[in-house]
Amino acid sequence: MRAVVVTRSVDLAAPPERVWPLLADTDRFNRINGSEQVQYRPIEDGSPSSARFVAETRAGGFKLVYEEFPFEWSHQKTFGVHRRMRGGPVESYTWRVSLEPTHAGPGESSGALEGGTRATLRFEITPRSWALRPIAWINAQRFAGKFVELAADVDAHVQQGAASPYVEPVSESDPAVIDAAIVRLRADGVAPPLAEKLRALVSSGADADVVRMRPFELADTWGDERRDVLRAFLKAVPAGLVELRWGIICPSCVTASQQVRALDEISLEGHCQLCDITFDLDLDRAVEATFLPHPSVRQVPEALFCIGGPARTPHVLVQSVVEAGQTKGLDIPREPGRYRVFARGGMAATLEVDADGAPVVEVTLGEQRLEPANLHAAPGGELRVVSRTADARHVKIERLGFASAAATAHAVSTLPEFRSLFSGDLLKRGTPLKVARAAVLFSDLTGSTALYTQVGDAAAFRLVDDHFDVLRAVVAEHDGAVVKTMGDAVMASFLDVGQCVRAAVDVLERFEAFRAKEKHGALVGLKVGLYAGACYVVTANGALDYFGQTVNVASRVQHLAASGEIVMAHEVFEGLSPELRGRLVIGERFEARVKGVEAPLDLVRVTLSRSPPAAVAAPSPRG
Repeated sequence: MRAVVVTRSVDLAAPPERVWPLLADTDRFNRINGSEQVQYRPIEDGSPSSARFVAETRAGGFKLVYEEFPFEWSHQKTFGVHRRMRGGPVESYTWRVSLEPTHAGPGESSGALEGGTRATLRFEITPRSWALRPIAWINAQRFAGKFVELAADVDAHVQQGAASPYVEPVSESDPAVIDAAIVRLRADGVAPPLAEKLRALVSSGADADVVRMRPFELADTWGDERRDVLRAFLKAVPAGLVELRWGIICPSCVTASQQVRALDEISLEGHCQLCDITFDLDLDRAVEATFLPHPSVRQVPEALFCIGGPARTPHVLVQSVVEAGQTKGLDIPREPGRYRVFARGGMAATLEVDADGAPVVEVTLGEQRLEPANLHAAPGGELRVVSRTADARHVKIERLGFASAAATAHAVSTLPEFRSLFSGDLLKRGTPLKVARAAVLFSDLTGSTALYTQVGDAAAFRLVDDHFDVLRAVVAEHDGAVVKTMGDAVMASFLDVGQCVRAAVDVLERFEAFRAKEKHGALVGLKVGLYAGACYVVTANGALDYFGQTVNVASRVQHLAASGEIVMAHEVFEGLSPELRGRLVIGERFEARVKGVEAPLDLVRVTLSRSPPAAVAAPSPRG
């Protein structure tokens, strides 16, 4: 059956780079278009086509089921998708949008606004019979008309400051419930200006903005500290304002391939249907905390309205389907830099783009790899992908080092607020998840054994317990979390080793002030050791705990310290800021062997620049 084709163009005053982020946001476009929610399920294995999902939705009162093919786009130039229907009056439809810059030469007229954009939509729909062609034509015209309206609204927004077309739809909210939650938030210590920002977002933010609220992304937009906003969202959960969700993030497309309500629903591995890769679930890379309004506050549709538009993966500059046995040309990015070429199934190659590169480069897509593995191309050139596979696959060019605004599970779990408010949200028993890098601190109270003998159990226990309060406060101030206490020792974790060292220094300073005013403070001292590296998080004794080589080394490093000392890796000390190093005096650089580590550790022991008074208790032996 011959397709019905409708083409519409509209001239915009804004250049392509300004209208692209909004026009390419297909999920939002579908929401304001009045489209119904779409449910997606993975397509059956073994399909030779590039379609990866079967989608179900409704339109005009009818149920629609179609195969969703990967979106194809070239950054700031073109985007579109092909969908093949499973039954119904239509066989398939395809739509493409192209953005062409309009520049008039000397003495010439382009027929459009100079320096602007000509946006063109091509909608192609194939009905199953000739009798349905008029209906297909009407639907194509309707879709094209809505696109032209959107493009004009986007242009007015970016050029003239008119309201964004994406401030709608806004589902109804309950002001009374929101007011009560905000009162509780302020009582819990959330700053009034930040509490009001949360109120405005949850009560009147567009559905697309609140269905997946990302604290760090919002903090950057609002100009607030990231962890302050994250704390506010965590406190907003028991206040009844929002609910917490955990997203499983694919390392390639950097989108949530799965969403769960609790950490104990997370397994050791994740799988992305679109990229066809299985990956380990690192808590600091692959698990993200997001929030949405509590149902009593506002009923926001959680389903997607579009799964694959360019706006969902802003680090992907080019994506295209390469049919089996075919050759396809992809646009090389115009900006010099280092990129990655990725093909579905996990094959990848490095792409260097600079003026010395070739204008046309070729890569072969095989069943197991891309060859060559390293490509060198000129800006704005062409990448020719030659398929040697038995099935169609999508290939993409993506930025490396994409700065993610994800509040990862590791970042969340280091906050005291999470450990106190969500003590029941734990990993499945026996499921250890990796953290690529964490800084672990151990402290130990020296002289405590003799203290019990000299002053009695009650007085000694009180001093030990009070010293825990001092350490907990310092760790929290530096965005760390006390993992556990063991006797008179403390284990704490931090996202950043610099934060860990600063906390260690403040711990010693604060402890000296503490023991100076305590009746028996002169009888005890404090020693600290720290180490950074990969480790694992697991549920143990009803709490999140850390284990692995990094934890073992940090513990043994602490044993090498004497009272009043911090022991750390020399490399860490050398990387400290001048201000922080100025607060320390290096005592000794030394090597030490610890159990389980083949090479000796290059360590340094430091004390406070203003040396504290020596404790009566004898220092622990040095290794």
